Amino acid sequence: MGRIVKSIGGLIQSVRREKLANLFLIVFLTVVLGAALVYVSEITANSKAFTGFGDAIWWAVVTVTSVGYGDFVPQMPVGRIIAGILMFFGITLISILSGTVASIIVDRKMREGRGLENIKLKNHTVICGWNQNAIRLLDEYAQKKGMKKSELVLVNDMNPEDFQSIAAKYPDIEIAFVRGDFVNENILAKAGIGTARYAILLADTGRKPEHGSPDERTILAALAINASNSEIFLSAELVNSNNEQHLRRAHVDNVIVNGEFNAFLFSTGVRESGIPVLIKEILSNKSTNSLRQVEIPAGFFGKSFSDLSEHFMKNGKGILIGFISNEKKMTLDDILSDDSSAIDAFIKRKFQEAEIDIAEEQQAEMEIRLNPGLEYVIRETDSAFIIGNA
Repeated sequence: MGRIVKSIGGLIQSVRREKLANLFLIVFLTVVLGAALVYVSEITANSKAFTGFGDAIWWAVVTVTSVGYGDFVPQMPVGRIIAGILMFFGITLISILSGTVASIIVDRKMREGRGLENIKLKNHTVICGWNQNAIRLLDEYAQKKGMKKSELVLVNDMNPEDFQSIAAKYPDIEIAFVRGDFVNENILAKAGIGTARYAILLADTGRKPEHGSPDERTILAALAINASNSEIFLSAELVNSNNEQHLRRAHVDNVIVNGEFNAFLFSTGVRESGIPVLIKEILSNKSTNSLRQVEIPAGFFGKSFSDLSEHFMKNGKGILIGFISNEKKMTLDDILSDDSSAIDAFIKRKFQEAEIDIAEEQQAEMEIRLNPGLEYVIRETDSAFIIGNA
């Protein structure tokens, strides 16, 4: 239903852009004028073909659209002559109108397929870049519950034919496409980054070196995205872990280093061969016992880890392994006194002169607590990690 509403909205915008209002106005005036002339000619001749002007309007609409119900028919010669003229003009105008609207729809679909259309979405996810992990990412959206109806916008330089193949492969996901360089702010604006809820920056490893390294482009894109939408949740993929600090300064919420855990999995697999298999099972989207983050059920805040663990086990949800907490860091304002003293003002001024962003320190920090102990007291800032079905 949502797609139908958006398609109608897009068609209306296209109609406005193509100035079809004039054509609709001509059709409307033709119907009204034809109905008025026939109605007057019939009434003047004391014909009872129409009981009122409303009947004449209905007859004119039916005649112009070539439906021809036959419930109202002019009886006088003059009325029939006018009807013949109205039929001729009606067929011509409706043909022009329907052809123009069809052309607009086809052109719009072609522009969307080529990545040239502006995206008019809200709370969607923008995926920038393309590499070997992109298809796996789309697989996650296609297979996980609650993510199938996601609205995704791909921003990259792939060929339109390749995008059409991808869209056909994932019919349950609403995928749009913007073709261009995701570092360009105009391209990001075309993808609706200002109204997006999430953005994912994939390491763009397929570009030539003269366009910059993948990490450089990821950092530039992160800065551009946050400049356009400071509320967006931004995830980014890095090739070199040394660049993580730059993404943190760009307010990236989630940083993933490509191949970061490969060495661990290889070395662990030599000594304890079951661990890589276990990790693959936990992280697989096809497994029924995958790792999940869920909200704490109502009534369990203030209770213990043991209580919640027992609740999940009894209800078949899975095994509770820990929590993630969004803790607010201690800020400069927490340290300084409430009085606006000269010393406090001096300290704040020195921070500003050193170009230290006090507001940046106020961001919430995620803290992971795995196996916190049976007596751990659950807080309102906690979410739970479980292995099993959420």
